[in-house]
Formats: sequence, structure tokens, C-alpha cells
Amino acid sequence: MKRSYDVKKEAVIMFKKSQAALEFLTTYVWAFLGIMIALGALYYFGIFEFSKFLPQKCIFSSQFECTAFSFEGNQIKFRLVNNIGEEIKVKTISISPPLDCSSTQSTPLDWESEGEIDFTFTLGDCPEEVFIEGERTEAQITMTYCAPATTGCLESEDVDHTINGKITAIVT
Repeated sequence: MKRSYDVKKEAVIMFKKSQAALEFLTTYVWAFLGIMIALGALYYFGIFEFSKFLPQKCIFSSQFECTAFSFEGNQIKFRLVNNIGEEIKVKTISISPPLDCSSTQSTPLDWESEGEIDFTFTLGDCPEEVFIEGERTEAQITMTYCAPATTGCLESEDVDHTINGKITAIVT
């Protein structure tokens, strides 16, 4: 049987051990909290914004090669090469940026095989400065075309082909 003196002595020793453990854990909590605050500050100031390191790209199907592209103010510019192997007639081409406005050029245009065409879209129904300089943005492009050699190319929509493309770039 233990004496009351021994029980008190053990309680004091147990209290000192638990106090040391609590102080040990508290030290780690403060260190963890400091690291979290430092990471939060770095994130706030854009250190962890990896999108600025991603490449700029212009993606179309293999029939159309995108050789140049840019976003400038309220304009989207890109150059495509016709790699289909025959002349085509572009019926519509439209761009939908990630905004509440879109621009469409619906004039039919003839495009010879291996020919390059520069497209420039001015987003006139949008605010003056649509894109923010230095920011990464993207635009979806949809083009409808047909081959004049195909019967009914100009009269019917049954022979139309539709392709989609995407431009991702930094606004200059």
C-alpha cells in the first residue's frame, strides 16, 4: 500500500511530465503556425502562381496550322494555314472569349490550299479594354467551312465541316 506522501510525489512528477509534453507540442504548433503564415503571404503576393510559367499555345486540328497569335487590347489576332489539300470556302468563324461578349465574322471567304490567312477580331460590343495586360487568357474559335468541289457546298449546310480551336496567351 502506498502512502499519501508517495501519491503526492507521483502526482507532482506526472504533472511535470505532462507540462513538458504540452510545452513541447506548443513549440511545434507555433512553428507550424509561422510556416503557414509565411506560405499564406507568399501565396498572396503571387509567388505560387504557376500559370505564368505555362506556355502560350494555339491549338487547332491538323487541317489548320496556327502559325501566329496574340491578344492586344480588345483584339484577337491569329494566322492559320490551310493544310486540307484543297481550296475551301469559310462560311463562318467566331470567337468566344471568356467574357459576356463575342465577335463573329460571317463573310464567306475563299481559302486556297496551303494558303495563309490572318484573322483579326475586334471585340466592339465589349468594354474598351477587354483583356488585362500581362494576364493569361484564352479564346475559343469555331469555324465552319466546306469544299467548293463538293456538290451543294454553297446551297446546303449538310456538307459543312466545323472545327474548334483554342488560343491561350498572355495579353500584350
